[in-house]
Amino acid sequence: MSYYEIDTSKVSLVRVTVANAGQRLDNFLIALLKGVPKTLVYRIVRKGEVRVNKGRAKADTRIEEGDLVRIPP
Repeated sequence: MSYYEIDTSKVSLVRVTVANAGQRLDNFLIALLKGVPKTLVYRIVRKGEVRVNKGRAKADTRIEEGDLVRIPP
């Protein structure tokens, strides 16, 4: 799996690679945001702050190659 450097002080846009395709959104974010509590990950997803292709997504959404994931600060 390949992950990106995320600057947690500003909004990040991450393009899903073939290595991450098929994962659930929550698992993708937990692996991507190392050190961030799972409760925070689930909270920002539930509030609609995490977007997939400019739309709200649930934690159980399966991400596909080429999807654009918006991660809030």
